[in-house]
Amino acid sequence: MGQIRTYQLDYLNKGEEKINYKVFDSDGTYVETIDENILFTSPEDLVPLNKSLTKLYEKPMLETKFITELAELNYVNQNSQFLYGTDGWVLGTAGLGHGAAEIIEANAFTVKPLSGNKYLKAAGTGSNDLMVKTKLSENSVRQGVDIQIAFSYFVQDNAVSPFGTLSGKYHYLLSATIDASGNGSVDHEYNFLENKWQSLTGTPEVFGIVNDVTGKWVGFNKTLQPFSYSSDDSDKNIEISLSFPSNLDLSDITFIDNFTIAEKIEFNFNKVTNVRSRFSYDGGFTGKYETKNIMSNELKSDDNFVGQIEGNYIRPRDSSNKTLEAIITQEIMNDSRDYMTKYEGTFRNINTKNLGLHNKIWIDYGVDTLQEPVSAYIDSMTFSVKDAEVRVNLHIPNQDDDVASTYKSIAE
Repeated sequence: MGQIRTYQLDYLNKGEEKINYKVFDSDGTYVETIDENILFTSPEDLVPLNKSLTKLYEKPMLETKFITELAELNYVNQNSQFLYGTDGWVLGTAGLGHGAAEIIEANAFTVKPLSGNKYLKAAGTGSNDLMVKTKLSENSVRQGVDIQIAFSYFVQDNAVSPFGTLSGKYHYLLSATIDASGNGSVDHEYNFLENKWQSLTGTPEVFGIVNDVTGKWVGFNKTLQPFSYSSDDSDKNIEISLSFPSNLDLSDITFIDNFTIAEKIEFNFNKVTNVRSRFSYDGGFTGKYETKNIMSNELKSDDNFVGQIEGNYIRPRDSSNKTLEAIITQEIMNDSRDYMTKYEGTFRNINTKNLGLHNKIWIDYGVDTLQEPVSAYIDSMTFSVKDAEVRVNLHIPNQDDDVASTYKSIAE
């Protein structure tokens, strides 16, 4: 005990705590290495206001849980709610009986989007004409997994006011095609009648979506069988097309929202729970910490799980590789081995540097008054621009050594 804290205190007394950052651009290319002094000191840099600085103690930790819930759907297209305009989409142009499809903001319109503030709008009819389709080059699916197509549609019947019933049923035509060869053109289609993929020989096969409901959102989803290609097992680009509806008037309007392509994944279990527990403690302990996430290093070998964190991890003190969950739960337990010291308060920053969540704060009012042996991590921060004040919550870490504990990963 004490070795790390002793070395860190030596650095703190010199007024600096540097972190080595390796900087990469948006393409993942290494740019440079930066050594940044992340240390702020209170009250030298951060002055507490209105006697708000409060010291707290949190009970020792008994158990830490990391729960990874396995999602059944892996969404492929990135702009399903049309929030980024036409990114990822090809819109139909004006034709006989209908106007051009467009993506609009729902500002003063009667029909409210299901999510966000945008949706696709198309006026009129014309079942053989394209209303919208996904961009082939921007959406790929894995072979051997079911594919789910889903969207919601709203038909605004303006021929009869308000939202009267149509004299007959309207229908949309849906098609699904894949570029198996990778040359940028579709060469396989989905046969909805036989429920299988097949080589494209002409106009793609279509599936009719028939309804007579108007004036309300209607949900649709269709599951396609897995695609398999004899030449390779690589991901394939997919294109989903939807036509203008038939049997509507030029004044009738279709709205589309939440248009998704997703891979359906079947697991033998629903979640993985990673649990680290303490051994006996003379002072008693009851603290428990639990967090849920969608990513996991424990599941790095499961190709069906889309939240894989790949790689092996080891700390200087470890004798063998460990998973990230094993390391992180250990470090949480280390910090809470005893009554963990925490601080909260409102400060004014008189340093020329801006305070961020990556910074650390050393509480140092002198050895005789209050001096922490290490700098504190910032758990949360709220900045008031108007008042030039920052509200922070901190905790004092303790990673001197690993507290005795047990770790297990459970598939449930």
